[in-house]
Amino acid sequence: MLKAVVRVSSVAAFLYVALAATIYSFQEELMFHFAPVAQGHVYEFDMPYEDVFLSNEGAKLHGILFRQGEHSRGVVLYYKGNMGNVGWSEEIAEPFMQLGFDVLSMDYRGFGKSTGALSEASLLKDAELWHDYAKERYADREVRILGYSMGTTFASHVAAVRDVSDVILFAPMKSVVDVAERRYPYLPVAWLSEYPLRNIEKLARAGGKIVIYHGTDDQIIAYQSGKALEAVLGADDTFVTVPGGTHYDIPWRADVRSDIAKRWGSDVAPKQVTLSR
Repeated sequence: MLKAVVRVSSVAAFLYVALAATIYSFQEELMFHFAPVAQGHVYEFDMPYEDVFLSNEGAKLHGILFRQGEHSRGVVLYYKGNMGNVGWSEEIAEPFMQLGFDVLSMDYRGFGKSTGALSEASLLKDAELWHDYAKERYADREVRILGYSMGTTFASHVAAVRDVSDVILFAPMKSVVDVAERRYPYLPVAWLSEYPLRNIEKLARAGGKIVIYHGTDDQIIAYQSGKALEAVLGADDTFVTVPGGTHYDIPWRADVRSDIAKRWGSDVAPKQVTLSR
């Protein structure tokens, strides 16, 4: 009987270690839903745009700049989520174009036409580089920050290490570790993760006026994970609860877009804690 218990325990321990090792080995594939395209690929959009290429320590970085002319108010720098590529950015850009901004959307390494070895440090440096490019190009105009899902960490990081005026975060997470622990509560995720992306630590140091939108029915990043960020927001920042909002409809909801238009359409931003359906 004792031998049987020991045997079962040994098998269970082996399977647990094997599962943890698999998660560790394939964490990039689990985190990043790469969508590369050929370097010669031509994106088709209804709005005018230009390709932007930057280099960082051997990596080739590609972005799309949606432009409406020389008389824009400035540019919105868009840090997207962990799937797709810049080919999906036009609908995100549209409402900000309507407010008078150009929109610069970039692909992370391994996405679209961007190349280079992945690491958390390199991704954060790339995020800074895109900001610095935008700041130089729009030296006499505004540079505002937009982050969605995983991209909110890069948006928060830039807001923490650069001088920014306004930041919008769609469906942010406390950290990748927090999201993974909710999904895999039986694994030592904090030890396994090479991409902890501790958004809350970055947001605590961020400047500018920050507005967070998070849906109560978010099925990817739990509402509670985003709500945890409210604890580090400043007096001029706002956490907006979106009843019934999911991870995939937040940027496209009419009530969210209307609220953004009120906040970014003028210099006076109305305080609003909860949106109606």
